Amino acid sequence: MDGSNDLNMKWLRVALEIIGALLLIVAVAAGWSAYSGTSEKVNTAKPKDVLFILNWTGISTHQDFKVLASYQSPRSSTGDHLDFYCIELSEFEATAYAKTEWEDAPETDPLLVQALEAGVSAAREHNDCFPSALEANSVGIKITFRSVVLNDRHPTSADIILYDPKSSKLYYVSYKT
Repeated sequence: MDGSNDLNMKWLRVALEIIGALLLIVAVAAGWSAYSGTSEKVNTAKPKDVLFILNWTGISTHQDFKVLASYQSPRSSTGDHLDFYCIELSEFEATAYAKTEWEDAPETDPLLVQALEAGVSAAREHNDCFPSALEANSVGIKITFRSVVLNDRHPTSADIILYDPKSSKLYYVSYKT
């Protein structure tokens, strides 16, 4: 009987050591995840990081393009953030399905204008690559609003993409406040 108690205690000790090691791994992973989400990333984006923007807008990813500026803010627990990218394209040709998503500026819907102004102004605070709000909503600019979320008829979140044919620049801004 004494031998079986020793064996049971040995298995219990091993099980507790395994559980402790797993909990330590989870704690380290959670700490790393929390830390990596709290630092801003300035001008670290590579071309592969912006492919989603080209795909969203139906612009060919098989071209020369360069990320001129980028910014990713830390994330809050509620998802508040500001991300933007300034991209120089060698060509702008939207696929047939995406052509209907692009609109010519100026935007006239007051809520969309508010969303555009908020996003562009926030991006300009971090980098002057973005056009001013006035330039962003001027004749010649192409705009697509991927999403705009309103709270009490005020934009609180948006994903907006602009294209300026004069400079061959594509601008993306995403924010949530």
